[in-house]
Amino acid sequence: MKVSSIDCRRLRKIIRKDCGSCLIVDCRPYFSFTNSSIKGSVNVNLNSVVVRRSRGGPVPLKFVIPDESALFRLREGSISAIVALDDRTSHWQKLKKDSVAQIVINTLSHLVSGANICFLKGGYENFHAQYPELCTEVKAIDHSGNETEKRVNSQTETRCNHKPDYDQGKPVEILPFLYLGSAYHASREDYLRDLHITALLNVSRRDLQPAKGHYNYKWIPVEDSHMADISSHFQEAIDFIDNVKQSGGKVLVHCEAGISRSPTICMAYIMRTQQLRLDAAFDIIKQRRDVVSPNFSFMGQLLQFESEVLCTAPTHTVTPEPATTCAPESASFFANDFTTTFSTKNFEPSVFTLPSSRLQSPVHHHQFKLSPITALP
Repeated sequence: MKVSSIDCRRLRKIIRKDCGSCLIVDCRPYFSFTNSSIKGSVNVNLNSVVVRRSRGGPVPLKFVIPDESALFRLREGSISAIVALDDRTSHWQKLKKDSVAQIVINTLSHLVSGANICFLKGGYENFHAQYPELCTEVKAIDHSGNETEKRVNSQTETRCNHKPDYDQGKPVEILPFLYLGSAYHASREDYLRDLHITALLNVSRRDLQPAKGHYNYKWIPVEDSHMADISSHFQEAIDFIDNVKQSGGKVLVHCEAGISRSPTICMAYIMRTQQLRLDAAFDIIKQRRDVVSPNFSFMGQLLQFESEVLCTAPTHTVTPEPATTCAPESASFFANDFTTTFSTKNFEPSVFTLPSSRLQSPVHHHQFKLSPITALP
């Protein structure tokens, strides 16, 4: 399919006259998108493992357009034009092969028919400079001053809905006793009360022990960095969650944004306790909280943890679920070998390749039905 470039003036005209049939796909990093974006656009938010594995080629469409309503509109044929954009690239032919925008264009060109694929010249920075009124922007709110000013500021922030996407809604249930969320969620006593949370597991660089309420609290200090060794904390986190479960309580696992560190811990827990492969665990967490995106090093550490889990898995036969109940796009995507960058000493870059035979365990990813949480044991 032919890809064309459009300028900011043309996109402005499309937004104002024909926005219903146009889908704007923002390929910038998630935090850049949440801080400022074109009104009505959707963020790609590709996981780092997906980017690395794709090598610039197409990926499953649901990774490119995670917004379900936008994906439905695209599949039913009501979208006639898709405009992809990054930070500032002047023309789509100048994109790097392994850039997110290039992966998006390749995916749309291969998997989408009936819609024109366009790339915005100059990217978001150029568009925002010319038409800031067509962009949403989160502005820092000064919470200094007296109590009246703080209350007004708080009401303004709530009214303008300036919370980032990862703080929207409440913590999500992974298992009946295990919840996943952000630091903001952990600070909301009303959320914790409504969900009957009795324990908090904080996996971040800051000790955020709650000032109010009586909670079983544990802090595991971890940076969201490619150099961080999160796997050395898996067992203590699993033990803490199990202790909460055995006492009849419920635990909220959180980091700062609930995107990288705390999802990694939740994946490790269900991999160990449910004897799941990494791809199945990733799909389960992603279905519950679609903004999760562990950094590449964390995914590599989880992959090593998978080999440990499967080596200790029971040898009994698992009855496969019907093929129609699985998520074939993402499951098959993770099942191939790929490279990761860390060493067992300090996680500094040292590349090695995981042979596909290592992933061919008796417990296959397609054997797990990604069903509602109540169906999990």
